[in-house]
Amino acid sequence: MIKSLNTAQQAMQMEQVRIEALANNLANVDSTGFRQILTRVVAKNAPEITGQDPQTVPTAQALTRGGTAPGGRTTPPSGGTAQPTVTLHATDTRPGQIGPTGRDTDVAIMGRGYFVVQTEAGERYTRAGSFQLDNERRLVTPDGDPVLGQGGAVTLDGQEFSIEPDGTVTVDGAVRGRLRLVDFGDATRLEHEGSNRLAAPPGVEPQEVPAEEIVLAQGHLEGSNVDPIDVLVDMIAAQRAFEMQTKVLTTEDSLLDKSVNSLGRAAHV
Repeated sequence: MIKSLNTAQQAMQMEQVRIEALANNLANVDSTGFRQILTRVVAKNAPEITGQDPQTVPTAQALTRGGTAPGGRTTPPSGGTAQPTVTLHATDTRPGQIGPTGRDTDVAIMGRGYFVVQTEAGERYTRAGSFQLDNERRLVTPDGDPVLGQGGAVTLDGQEFSIEPDGTVTVDGAVRGRLRLVDFGDATRLEHEGSNRLAAPPGVEPQEVPAEEIVLAQGHLEGSNVDPIDVLVDMIAAQRAFEMQTKVLTTEDSLLDKSVNSLGRAAHV
């Protein structure tokens, strides 16, 4: 009976993590270039945890909309033994919709890759191209982080500038460089840091996107890849699963209490 209590508690914790991820996705449904977070429950001895060959590990594309592996469970089958599990997050790399804005400092990535920005913590990555110019006429994010080109921060210190589809930056008709775009072997492992910034965990190295593969659209932005209806449906399912496990926990606790009290009375007979 103690095992059943632990199983119910573990399932509640998993659903709570899932609910929090879904709530974060829903809060960012209108965030430029946001990549939604998917969750997956795996055993503690899974390759993701033990560091086995990553080629055998399912990526975020293998996850269902709700965030669990196809055919997967968040609780063991009836009569089974609960296995130690952890909940992993993965970044959904599917693109969002592209729309025009008319602002010259807005840039959308039409293909693969991520913009590179310089932060106090080092280089970070984003699909959110809602840039602006600071006092030094550097191209920066809304938080003031410089957007990096091949030669460092991009400065647009002329009267007119343009960003070509291949990332080439021209100022007053003169070429000033090219925006850096990088990609990753498994971008699903990128970690959210807030403010639409993504960080690469250890073992995930950025790879420069060749110029011939860069496709940008100036005056456009990519939207979030969150579908609010799907997220609401998944959140309802997760909340119901949480409530079900709460009832299981309450029932098991009541049965345990009755068993203890019955044994106590029997001992005094």
